[in-house]
Amino acid sequence: MTSLLVVEDDRPTHALFVALIRRCGCEARSAFDGRSALRQVRGQRPDGIILDLLLPEMDGFQFLSEMDRFAPDLVLRTIVVTAASELLFEGCVQMRLVRNVMRKPFNIEELEKDMLSMLDGRPAAQRARAGGPMRLKIS
Repeated sequence: MTSLLVVEDDRPTHALFVALIRRCGCEARSAFDGRSALRQVRGQRPDGIILDLLLPEMDGFQFLSEMDRFAPDLVLRTIVVTAASELLFEGCVQMRLVRNVMRKPFNIEELEKDMLSMLDGRPAAQRARAGGPMRLKIS
């Protein structure tokens, strides 16, 4: 089964990401800080990652830097969703290593489309979906 790792320390946002991943028919794995996320990636590699930049233990930039050493292809299958400052956000956008960078509040339909496209290379509209559209906006 396709799996995505959610690396987010805000519990409600984390739960939303997990629900979205499961709704799309994938397995959701969880990490609430950068170090435990890195251990998971080294142990049982996910097919993609949803990552916050502002994390305890090891921030998202450090996590991406470490991952780039042993799993550069997985860095390219990482979607960053963050409330980081404009400067940090722009720094992540300019790195151009990750698949996409979204600011919080984010559009859940855009995230779902990008996540599905990342996993199978087809637009989200071509995949069967388990349920109707989610119309939530997280701030």
